[in-house]
Amino acid sequence: MSLDAHHPIIAIQSIELTTITPALKVPFHPELLLDIARKYGTPTYVYNQSVIQNRIRTLRSHLEGLPLDLYYAMKANHAVPVMQTILAEGLGIDAVSPAELLFALEIGFAPENILFSANNMTDEEMHFARSKGVTLNVGSLSRLKKLGQAYPGSEVCVRINPQVGAGHHEHVITAGSKSKFGIPVEQMDEVHALVKAYNLKIKGLHQHIGSGILDTDTLWKAISVMLEVSMGFDNLSFINVGGGLGVPYRPDERGIDMDQFESKIVQPLSACLSSHPSSNLKIWFEPGRFFTAESGILLATVNTLKQTPHRTFAGMDSGMNHLIRPAMYDAYHEVVNLSNPSGERIPYDLVGNICESSDFFAKNRPIQELSEGDVVAVLDTGAYGLSMATTYNMRSLPAEVWIDEALQVSVIRKRKSAEDIVREALDSD
Repeated sequence: MSLDAHHPIIAIQSIELTTITPALKVPFHPELLLDIARKYGTPTYVYNQSVIQNRIRTLRSHLEGLPLDLYYAMKANHAVPVMQTILAEGLGIDAVSPAELLFALEIGFAPENILFSANNMTDEEMHFARSKGVTLNVGSLSRLKKLGQAYPGSEVCVRINPQVGAGHHEHVITAGSKSKFGIPVEQMDEVHALVKAYNLKIKGLHQHIGSGILDTDTLWKAISVMLEVSMGFDNLSFINVGGGLGVPYRPDERGIDMDQFESKIVQPLSACLSSHPSSNLKIWFEPGRFFTAESGILLATVNTLKQTPHRTFAGMDSGMNHLIRPAMYDAYHEVVNLSNPSGERIPYDLVGNICESSDFFAKNRPIQELSEGDVVAVLDTGAYGLSMATTYNMRSLPAEVWIDEALQVSVIRKRKSAEDIVREALDSD
């Protein structure tokens, strides 16, 4: 859907976007969120363009000492206005499926600014990506060989497993001895043999060690391995050190110390590049979560309060089908009662409407006192929220609302009715 089809619904120039309290980082005025909930119902994702722009510009400002290209891991959030904002900010795209690749092209990204990083890439995907003129990022010896056989002399990026992994949960660690991702550094001799056999041109090297990283020491350890490997290749165009930069989900968490990031990552990288055999070498970063997580909020309505001898359950009109991260990763998301933001905090199990015992947003969490009908905001859901959502239990995806930098609000996705869902399920076409 083009943004031209979006209809502004609320003019909010007169409303200052503030936090509810200094202790709660809500990048939207609570009255605006309640107004959106009243007008468009819940569950609804709300995204703030200004937050995305600020995150991009903040990272870029701390990377000024490097010959830099920024890319966006679109798996985090591919909403049309998010992607258009990324394009306007001058970033490239990391795409991991043919549909993501096509979507990025439709948004307006140039093929030369798209890295295709499909995991366990098929022959069909390889040929498709080649036909679109994007850069292939290959993560196995077998695929590198198949590429060489099909397209001898072609350019390619190789994903390396530096045997260093990190992340906020074991399920998001994407390097190390147990990881399926990338070619282990121990197999670089085989890579060089395939390069020679098929006259391949290694355009770039890539790594991505995990997601939600707040520790610059671990990141630098992996980058150091990558730099050592890169010394064995002449005429590289880029080294892609990946993404994975984390954000502080918990109120007592701190984000990445950007001054430390400069001293421990940027400055050593810059020093290494000065003596690298490849001239005109660029460094790529490809965050997803870092750019979009804090831009998003999931609005939901409490419809059931259930007191048992052991717990107090607050049931909502959303669930793990809309935000899978708590169930999948035991991930923490701060929850704010927008209808009673100053209320006494009472422990609740905040649960969804899906028929699974793992369907929860928070367990035994002190939240401002809830009543049936209250609207709650689940914070920091702008990354891996809607993009990981499903229609499990034949429930609709949430609506999505966009607040642009001019403080205009528009609906970018409507919820589907039960009739719509059934009609689509019965449609044989």
